Formats: sequence, structure tokens, C-alpha cells
Amino acid sequence: MAYQWTGSIGVPHAVAVLSTTRGCGATLLTAAAGLIVDDAVGRVGQTVVLMDADTDGGGLTELTRYWNATSEAGVDGLIGFAEDPIELANRSVHGYLRHVHTGDPRRQDMAVFPLGPGDKPGEHLPTNGTLQETVGAAVERLMDLQGCLIVDCGVVRTPVTLEVCRQVQHIVLVGRAGPTSDLETAELMAWLTERGLGEKVLGRVCNDPNGTRHGAAEVTEVTPALMRLPYDRGGAATIALGRLPGHGSPLVQALCEQMLARWPDVLNDGAMGAR
Repeated sequence: MAYQWTGSIGVPHAVAVLSTTRGCGATLLTAAAGLIVDDAVGRVGQTVVLMDADTDGGGLTELTRYWNATSEAGVDGLIGFAEDPIELANRSVHGYLRHVHTGDPRRQDMAVFPLGPGDKPGEHLPTNGTLQETVGAAVERLMDLQGCLIVDCGVVRTPVTLEVCRQVQHIVLVGRAGPTSDLETAELMAWLTERGLGEKVLGRVCNDPNGTRHGAAEVTEVTPALMRLPYDRGGAATIALGRLPGHGSPLVQALCEQMLARWPDVLNDGAMGAR
């Protein structure tokens, strides 16, 4: 699906990130992209929200566990939202967000919507058949904030995953390089296409475990590869602390370059001008 440059500031975006296989780095890239967008446009009022919809693994909840973030609710995230006694149609997400504090006064508009507190928060999610509807409502409310919403769906293919993909505007697949990843991507693309969601897929992001290359990846027969990103151990450690690595980080440098090339208005702070 083609992405249209608008030249505007603060354009709402909602993207689901799906892993082609477990451990491919999709959660790290979700967090890195959120920090990059927040750094670029948080100071002009753009809200950035990272949501964990991986009800099986909870990778984003785990990754952001030690971020400097606060919440108004004792039980926050999806669990708190699900337990809210207010009728679902009238329920608000505001009180269940974790607000991220980076120490930079320009950047106070970033939030995380995790699965919830606890060592295994996924175990406390609804089991009475209401989870899909609840997640759908949460995504809808988060999109109502008119900011940049990035949803980490993990590798599971469930009704919850489908509900997220139906709600958001775009889908990005994340996998490794090589023939095996091509097959995994083909299977995931087929699964989405069979359910009428193939047109939402912007493409695939290749994580290069060797870190030998970065930039645009070669086009495969499966689906266009948006970019190839190097592994950056130091950058990953900084992101795990809730901070954006410096521009010397190979991951941040490559991801910024590719985001500017492919989704420029996501990072438009008013100084870029229409292209």
C-alpha cells in the first residue's frame, strides 16, 4: 500500500507491527520508532503512544517495565481498561496510560499502554470472550487521541491481532533476512490477505542479525522490503532504559533515514516543508 506524503504537522497515524517469527526484534523497533517520533515532533504537541497487543508474549510490556513512567491507575494498561466498571462504549483510556518521562522538557507527550502490571500480566486478561472487543475499543480510543499510535502485536495470529489490524491504518511486518524469513513473510501475508487486510501492509522490515548492512533491502518476491536495519547492542540497551540512543547508533541512524524517506510527515516538526 502506498504511503502519501501530506506535508502537514501532527498528522495522526496508527500502525500495527506484526512479527513474522518470535525474537526478530519487532518490539525493539516499535519502541525505537516511538522514541524517534517523540524526539522529532513531541515538542510541537504530537502525542506518541506505544500499545502492547501481544497477549501471548507481552514483549513491549516487558521491554518498557523499567522506563521512567508513571500512571494514574494502580492497575493500568489493557488489564485496567478491561476491569473498568464503566460500560465499554463510554470507557476512557486516559487513566490507564503510562506517561513516559525522558528528562527532556520538549518531550512529554509519549505514553505506553502496556498489558498491565505484574510479572505475567497476560494471565490476568479477560477470559470470558470479551478480550477481542475490549482490545478493539482500546485501539479506537487511543486513535481518538489523534497522535502517532504504534501497536506491537507480536507473532501470534489471533482474533485480537485481527481486531487491531482492522482498526489501524497501516501494517508493518518485521522479520529476519534470508529465505526462511521470506517463507514466514509469505505465510503471514497470505493470512492477512485471506482476511481482507493485505492492502494495509506497507511492507516488511528486515533485521540483519550480523549488522553488516543497513538501508534499503532488496525486493523479494514475497512483499517489498521497506528497509534493512543493523543490530545495535548498545542502542538496544539504551532503548530498554526508555531513552533514545544518540545519532551515532547504527540502528537509530538507519531507522531515521528510512522513516524520513518513506514516512516524512511522521517526523515533520514544521521545518521540513512540503516535498
